[in-house]
Amino acid sequence: MRSSSAASLLIAAASIAATSTLHAAANVTKGHGQADAEFKLDTIAPPATNDAATKATFTLVDGEKDRGSAELSVLNDGKVPTGDDQPRANFFFTQGSQGGRIAVDLGEETPIKSVDTYSWHNGSRGPQVYKLYAASGKAKDFNAAPKRDTDPKSVGWDLVAEVDTRVKDGNGGGQHAAEVTNQGGKVLGDYRYLLFDVEPTSKSDPFGNTFFSEIDVISSRGPAIERLKVAEKIVKEYKSKDGKFRYIINSTKAPELTDWSDKELVPVIQEWYPKLVELMPSQGYKAPDVVTFLYDPTIGPPAFAQGGQITLNAKWFAGELNREAKGATVHEMGHVVQNYWRASQTNRNPKPTPGWVTEGVCDYIRWFLYEPQSHGAGLGPDRAEKVNYDNSYRTTGNFLDWVVTSKDKDLMQKLNAAGREGKYEEGLWKEWTGKTLPELNTEWKEAIKAGKRVQK
Repeated sequence: MRSSSAASLLIAAASIAATSTLHAAANVTKGHGQADAEFKLDTIAPPATNDAATKATFTLVDGEKDRGSAELSVLNDGKVPTGDDQPRANFFFTQGSQGGRIAVDLGEETPIKSVDTYSWHNGSRGPQVYKLYAASGKAKDFNAAPKRDTDPKSVGWDLVAEVDTRVKDGNGGGQHAAEVTNQGGKVLGDYRYLLFDVEPTSKSDPFGNTFFSEIDVISSRGPAIERLKVAEKIVKEYKSKDGKFRYIINSTKAPELTDWSDKELVPVIQEWYPKLVELMPSQGYKAPDVVTFLYDPTIGPPAFAQGGQITLNAKWFAGELNREAKGATVHEMGHVVQNYWRASQTNRNPKPTPGWVTEGVCDYIRWFLYEPQSHGAGLGPDRAEKVNYDNSYRTTGNFLDWVVTSKDKDLMQKLNAAGREGKYEEGLWKEWTGKTLPELNTEWKEAIKAGKRVQK
């Protein structure tokens, strides 16, 4: 067996701006990577899918798993996160702790060529700080699970390397990888067990415990290593029936939604985006003629619009294909056409449009124009005393529909023009309808009591 005291080790550490440090006997190679869904690193290959750790047993020897962390099994599943803040795709020790120890049992003595660790986070949980120990398990006093109050070297372990990929400046966020090898392609040694003694990246930062994404153990006698493949970009472009608008759907991070988008969502987009543009015009305004739909499994809300792009929560959409997915998309297209953020560019002193108006308009469009048959915004008589016009979303949508049908059929054009131009103010309601908002609110609530605001 060759221990680290006799071997000359090399650790190549890669990150978006990362460095690695070892004990004095080691060489260091610096590298850079791209913050993408794959670990694209200059000096270290992407994670393997068939390495010796794939069937190994991972055990938490000391320390506590954070309640937001995934199980240890994510460390050898051959997968990596698709974003830079995905707790359930990484293993990490509990908030505020000083790390812990993870043991790996390969099942048999293995000629280890390299040990590779990968992590990804946009902040201080990106870098890696740990000591790597290895053992054959044959030592007389061998302890396979030494707690932190025990020096592993005293119970049959060899210290292989000390890894630190922290950067000097900034929080070090990004993709990090560390590869422990011997010079000249020689094996590190014949080992069955590995022990990672993990420390936080900052003892003063409660969020400094590394998001470990994958741990690979490469054997010199194993099969040819297969690496994670770069995901194929899935970007499709469509046009409106009149050719005036283009729609781009990027399902690279959600390939399973590509076919559904093509067959089910695109027809809705092609029909309803031009309708929304026609519904909400204003003088001198031209709605975006290119709209991008991006599936992203890492965002929190079901969807959001920003400029001409709509980001869709891939996980949420996958569970709502036959329920709310299409309607949510129509709602977000409404925001693209509204374009109320334009006011700050065209008006020196724009007046803010209340959020209840912004969201209420889009829910009015969704529930009363696109899918009235779903009855999603109906209000029964029992709700009359519990609601107000400014409750936003569905409730405001119901209010707006009542105003449109009973007071002013052109309300949408007027309301959206005011918001887009930064001219919204409460007094406009009396100008448009002859009633103040409080008066309209009272009259609308009477209609609810009378059972006239239940969608049928």
